[in-house]
Formats: sequence, C-alpha cells, structure tokens
Amino acid sequence: MIYKGYEAVVGIEVHVELKTKEKAFCTCSAEYGGEMNSKCCPVCLGMPGALPVVNPEAVKLAVKAGLALGCETSEISRFDRKHYFYPDLPKGYQITQFYDPICKNGEVKIKTSMGEKTVRIERLHIEEDAGKLKRDGDLLIIDHNRCGVPLVEIVTYPDMIGSEEAMAFVNELRRTLLFAEVSDCKMNEGSLRCDVNVSVRPVGGTSLGRRCEIKNINSVSFIGKAIDSELKRQTDIILSGGKIVTETRRFSETKGVSERMRDKETTADYKYIREPDILPLKTDREYVERVRGEMRALPCEIEAELIASGVKKEQAELICSEPMFADCFEKVKLSASDIPAGANLFVSDVIPKMTSGDVYPSVEAFLQCLHMYLDGEVNIVSARELLKLCGKTGESPRDLAGKHGMFMLRDEWEIMRLVEEAAEECESAVREIKKGKLTAKKVIVGQVMKLSRGRAEPRAVNEAVDRYFQ
Repeated sequence: MIYKGYEAVVGIEVHVELKTKEKAFCTCSAEYGGEMNSKCCPVCLGMPGALPVVNPEAVKLAVKAGLALGCETSEISRFDRKHYFYPDLPKGYQITQFYDPICKNGEVKIKTSMGEKTVRIERLHIEEDAGKLKRDGDLLIIDHNRCGVPLVEIVTYPDMIGSEEAMAFVNELRRTLLFAEVSDCKMNEGSLRCDVNVSVRPVGGTSLGRRCEIKNINSVSFIGKAIDSELKRQTDIILSGGKIVTETRRFSETKGVSERMRDKETTADYKYIREPDILPLKTDREYVERVRGEMRALPCEIEAELIASGVKKEQAELICSEPMFADCFEKVKLSASDIPAGANLFVSDVIPKMTSGDVYPSVEAFLQCLHMYLDGEVNIVSARELLKLCGKTGESPRDLAGKHGMFMLRDEWEIMRLVEEAAEECESAVREIKKGKLTAKKVIVGQVMKLSRGRAEPRAVNEAVDRYFQ
C-alpha cells in the first residue's frame, strides 16, 4: 500500500511458544489453558532462593527453528536478565538472551504480487513468557500459568515494504515452523504473536524514519491492518509538519487503528545483566547435526519435489500449506501411479473437507478410490461421490461403488440397448446420420451418456454407435 506518496518500512519481532511439555526453567506444565494460577511453582513465580534449570527440549526446539530458518547456530550462548516491572512479571525481570543469542543470520523467502523476496533474520533467541492480565469488572486479575513458558523470539531486519510483504512473511514463517515441529503456532491462543515496527518514507527512498512499535498482534490480517493504519497516521503527521515520536502502541481491533501505550523503552531502560544462575549453553557442531538429522523435510523442499513430479504449482503450494495435508499426500504420492491426477483429486475433494471440519476419507480409502478412477472402473464424478460416502460411512469405495451402481458400464449388450433407446429418443439426429451427416452421432453418444448417468465407458459407447449405424 502507498499513501500520499509514502510507503511503510517494516521489521517484525515474532514470539513463538515452543512445543514442550514443561516450562523453560522448571517442571511446571507448559500446556495452554487450565484453572488460573494452577501451573506455577516457586521458580516460575520468582520466589527467593528458587533456582532455574534449563529445559533441554526447549534448547533442541530452538536449534530446530534456527536450522529451519537457515540460521547460524552459536556454539556458546548465554542467558541474561531483562528488567521491567509489569504486574504479570513476578520476578521483575525476564530471562532472555540479549548479548549472545543461540541463533543468528537467517532468512525467509516470501512470495507476493511483486515477486519473490528474501527477508533477513537478525537473531533468534530463547526467553521465557510472562503471565497474563485479565479484567473482571473493576478487578485486574493476574494469571501466572504462562509465566516461564519457553519462547523463541525471531527478530527481522527492516526488509519488508508495506503490509503485503509483512503478512507474507508471517504466513511463511508460521508454515516453516509448523513443518519444523517446534510450535503449534496457534495465533488465537497466543503461541505466535508479533510486535511490528513501522516507519515511513517517500516511495523509493533508502533512509529509515523514526519507528513505532505495535505490540502483541495475534492475527495475520490484523498485522496488515495495523501497518496500513500506521502508514496513514505517520504520513499525515509528517505532511502536516509534525514529527514522529518513537513510542509503543497497540492495535485496536474494533477501531482499526493503533493507539498509544507508552514511550518506547531503550536498551538502557532494561538494564540487561548476565543471568548468574544459569551456565552458558553449549550447542557444538555435533549436537547441531544430530538435531538436523531428526528434522523432517521443509515445505519449500516438499513443494519443489511435487512440482518436479508434475503437480501444478498452485496445487503443490496448497498441499504444503499445512503439515497435515503434506503428510496425507506423502502416502498418496508413494502409492499413486499418477501423482498429478492424485493431486487433482486430493486438492479438490479432500483438503476442503479437512479445512471445514467435515469427515474426510482415510488415506487408504482415497488411494483405493484414486486407483479405481485411474483404472477406468469409475468416472471422476463417481470418484468424488465415493470420497464423500466413504468419509461418512467408513465403508470401502469398492463396496460403495457396487452398492450404489457406480462402476463404469462396459457390457456390450447393455450399452447397445442404451444406444437403441437413445436412437428412439433422438429421431432428428438419426435422420441426419442417415443423410450422411456423421457428426450427428455425437448427439446419440451424449444421450447414451445421459441415460447411463455418465457410467457408460466412452470408447465402448462410440464403438456401439458406429456398429448401430453401419
């Protein structure tokens, strides 16, 4: 989006909750939800004398995330204390990695209407989450269940121009992390949320203006709306002769605009110091390669393989949009004799059921149905109907095809009977054929297909029509 000759320059800080059973520095459950303040202990509540111990699973998932994003992994990384004083931060500081992050220098490739682009990642570090504030009338209630849940914070350079690129980045990042199996990335539950840094400049400029940070956005569409809103706000201030104040803002979903929260903190405000209670992390080359060996293929790799096998680009992108789709289709790909045909049927008739919450057929049922279609036992209409039926009933496609009369009709006597019936119903076409206008045979063929509800085998029908009018 361009507004009055200005464009938005965007950098994003993404907070991603890691998919661990326990919290970052204690053994409390990291599971989402539950009774308020039921998943706490002296460590995550910051009680005097309670010492944190690093969760090794959080370290492994952070390394996986870094590898999936093409980052360099540091052999030695350290933890620091970031001081700020909010009601939902019981220790008065957050354990994070400021000076020596576990990963740095990665990238995410995005696709937009303007083409492909690479967004650089400056750093990826481990930290703990804060608690959550809830309002109950005039009361402000603190729920500490989320305190200490392990996060990685992924910080980009200001490489994105406008809302389209920012939304494409978050979508691609989410897809990559889902396939890397490091987080469930449920933005509605807060396990992936973004702080968006926005400055504006004249279109085509190279300098960066003063930035404002919009905190804790948990929807891709709201990210786009927040950036567009901030572009307009900052541009109007500049064109009216004012100056942009660096500040922290929030996005109002109801009003569709950002609102001021406070002045933006600086590094000095956080008073970073080394975390004295946690030893440095060692993630040497051997450890990193062991983690790499446990990782599954990333979506960009699976997508390229599907396209190389003849699947259309748009279909490959859809199959690779969610791990569930890709996992199902991987089994199809291993057993299908015609992968592009399998992709056509899978994208048109299975993925919509998966996304809508409808009951969808098992992979085995889908494969049986696909083979029946490829072998000419059923037509495409029947194949799609069978997929619906076997999803609902659990019966096999072959049994259902027999029960509902869906197998292709190949019996010569039955097809000839249908030709005779079609000839009686299409007298004008018969007269045209007898006059030598053989193209009128198509009318008879079409009528046979109609009478058979599309089940008559086309080649057998054409041969029967030719014999009938010899």
